Amino acid sequence: MTTLAEVEEEISSPCILPPPIHSPESMQVVHHQNTYFMDGGNRFISLPTLGNSTTKTASHISRAFEEWLQQKLYKATFDTLPILEDSVELLAEDVLNTLKQRSSLKSLTGVSRVYVKIRTGHIYTYHQLEDGQPLITEDMEDFFQQFPLFIEVIIYTSICHHTKDSLQLLVSVENLSINPKEPVSLSEEVSF
Repeated sequence: MTTLAEVEEEISSPCILPPPIHSPESMQVVHHQNTYFMDGGNRFISLPTLGNSTTKTASHISRAFEEWLQQKLYKATFDTLPILEDSVELLAEDVLNTLKQRSSLKSLTGVSRVYVKIRTGHIYTYHQLEDGQPLITEDMEDFFQQFPLFIEVIIYTSICHHTKDSLQLLVSVENLSINPKEPVSLSEEVSF
C-alpha cells in the first residue's frame, strides 16, 4: 500500500483524476455518483445523481461498492453504527481490497486509474450551506427522519494515453463526524 504523501504526489501527475478540463485526458474521464441513505440498521436506499456520465466500467465499480455496502450492513452487530462508527482507515482498506478482487477487476481492462471518493456522516453534515446550515427543505424532513445517515460515493475512471498492464486504484474516505476535510487516502497499483 502507498502512504498518503505518495498518493498526494501521484495525484499531481498528469493522468490523475479528474484532470483539468483543458487536458487531453478530460475526454476520457468518467464521473459516476451515488448517494446511499441509511436508517442506522440494515436498510439503505440508493439515489443515483442526475448527470452521471456512466459507462460499463463505472457501473461495475458502483455495483461492487454496493455489494460491499450490503455485506457490511447485513453482517453488522448493532452495538455501533455500521460504517459511521467504524475506523476510517479500516473502511478505506476494506474498500480497496474489495476493488482489488479479481471479480471486481475483470471489466477494468483498458482503464488506467480508478478513484473512489467516499463521504459519510449524518444528514445534517451533508452539503451544508455557506452559513453552516444543512441543505434540507421541509418536504425532506420525513424522509431524513427515517434515513438520517448517508454515504456518498463518487467514482472517477480514466484512461491515460500510454497503455499499461496494471491499474492504479485510489480510495479516499471522509467521515464528516470523525475526520471532516481530512480524508484517509490509499492507493495501490494492481496488475491484471
